[in-house]
Amino acid sequence: MTMSENSTKTVTPGPHPIKHQLTYVIGLILIITGGSFLLERYLQTGWIILAITPVVGFALLFGGVTRRQRGYYIAGSLLLALGASLFFFFGRTAAWNWTQKLGWGILAFAAGWLLVTILSLTINRQVLLWPIIPAAILASIGFTFLYTTLRLLDFVLYTATTLGLVFLAIGLYRRWIGFIIPGSLLVTTGPAIYQAWGTSGAISALAKTGSMLVILAIGWGLITVFSRVITDKFTWWPLIPAGILAMTGWGLYIGGNPDNALGFIGNTGSIVLIILGIYLLLLRHGISR
Repeated sequence: MTMSENSTKTVTPGPHPIKHQLTYVIGLILIITGGSFLLERYLQTGWIILAITPVVGFALLFGGVTRRQRGYYIAGSLLLALGASLFFFFGRTAAWNWTQKLGWGILAFAAGWLLVTILSLTINRQVLLWPIIPAAILASIGFTFLYTTLRLLDFVLYTATTLGLVFLAIGLYRRWIGFIIPGSLLVTTGPAIYQAWGTSGAISALAKTGSMLVILAIGWGLITVFSRVITDKFTWWPLIPAGILAMTGWGLYIGGNPDNALGFIGNTGSIVLIILGIYLLLLRHGISR
């Protein structure tokens, strides 16, 4: 064979690996779906159709884990969790009311998001933190359906507090001040609103507003405390809004409920001392480090 013949020889490209895998996945989904409808038509169990989503999810999850492909085990985890949610809500659980079914279904879907983070750490050795955020939101909503009277303030308390704790955990783990700031504020926003307007009490609206502002001031102070973990410098600027909110809140509370003002100021003062002690411990840790 001459050189000219070699230069003119063309190589036939093989099938693209992504398209090949996608074709395989679509074919597997069609087989599972068609087989499930066929079985349900003859057996009439009432639950085989609900099994389509978790079975497809498990197949994708298994393929993603064995092949170490992130896209497949993410889709598989979410579909498996969604299928479990459908079983909780539409399954034959006569002993549960609709709020319990919805609550457990949402918790099951939240577990799917959390599973993505766990698998990313165990399989790829590179943890994905972003799925924890939807997992936290869904989990807080699920617990609200299960353990509260479903007031709007209940959703605010659970969701804001849980999301704030997650933001703080991610910020401290990654040393990101951009997560520590909203985390510190959210972790006190939920309790502040709930304590002021979600609890029964004979105090006036003015005093309730004051107590809410004081708790919000604590959130700004937490920014200074937790920022000490990721930096060796004193972060002083959050103390400005914290001081303004605290002084305004104390003034409103004293004006709205003067009889209990001394006890309220004493309680908040004790909390400030605790926060100051935590900061000094972190400062000592930074010096020794």
